[in-house]
Amino acid sequence: MSSESLRTTLSNVTTGPKRVSIADLGATSDWVVLLLMQGPNSGTCRQQAREVAAEYDRFERRNATVAAIVPGSAPKVRSWRRLVDPPFPILADRDGILGEEFFQRTRYGQLGRFLPSIGRLPTAVVLDYRDSEPVLEYSYEGETSFDRPSVDELLDAIDACRL
Repeated sequence: MSSESLRTTLSNVTTGPKRVSIADLGATSDWVVLLLMQGPNSGTCRQQAREVAAEYDRFERRNATVAAIVPGSAPKVRSWRRLVDPPFPILADRDGILGEEFFQRTRYGQLGRFLPSIGRLPTAVVLDYRDSEPVLEYSYEGETSFDRPSVDELLDAIDACRL
């Protein structure tokens, strides 16, 4: 995990600063949970974001910030955000920087890389920011578009590291 990529600023399409890096989120939280989405056209990504949003207070009690990383341009991701309206940052990763950094898998070869909403597989990571350098504590790589960690699984991953 490159600290340079974690300092790369991405367009934030929710309230707050217009550009945000993962390092910025870690500066104010003990934990950063990244939901690496498939793309702005994915209904299952929207559903996952809604489920996390409904339970977001449970993340806040653990001093954890969630961010959804959506590949695509800021205008496309902004439209996606309007359908979800979560209380956490939604970052437009136009160039797929974080997807590459966390080895977000794709399928269907070139087509899958060109059309992330069908090619990218969902990934979730938990970063521990309690020390000066972030530590990757948990990674979940979906096998299909529908294979995602539940809210409880994400919280359990944080709790296991807190001990």
